[in-house]
Amino acid sequence: MALFPEDTNDFDYEANGYFIYDNVTSGNITGARINIKYDRAIAISFKHGNTLGKCKGSLKECYDLAIRARSIYATAFRQHFPVSAKAMAWEIWLHAAPEALDTMIDNKIVRLILGTTLAGKISMAIIDIVGGHTDYADIGITDGQRKFDKFFEEAYDLLF
Repeated sequence: MALFPEDTNDFDYEANGYFIYDNVTSGNITGARINIKYDRAIAISFKHGNTLGKCKGSLKECYDLAIRARSIYATAFRQHFPVSAKAMAWEIWLHAAPEALDTMIDNKIVRLILGTTLAGKISMAIIDIVGGHTDYADIGITDGQRKFDKFFEEAYDLLF
């Protein structure tokens, strides 16, 4: 059983009070769908536009999309989304490209750069995230991935 109702592939965002933004463009991503719900979550669809292809190939594209999603949330609710764009980027990418990330984290050079502890925490986050669905990257304000945000931010800074 899923921790949150959103963690199933058949979840109906619109029927559950999410605002739906279609045909969003962000950098090289076109036709994206971003779902937002006040004080709950931002959900990025991988079924719309070229989002999946672009996100699984580039953490930077995920970051740019996270910036765009946070902007949409801030405009709609006049409040900043409390999850950083860097942490969101990793979560989006983790949903889009779990196999690519697992391979990258297992790389000895990456483990040396990140340190065994940080690499281990990222691997634990992968397991948490991959256990859910991959049609949407749901970035919930109170979901379990928030405990990894600091590490995701540090890892993003190391790469960019």
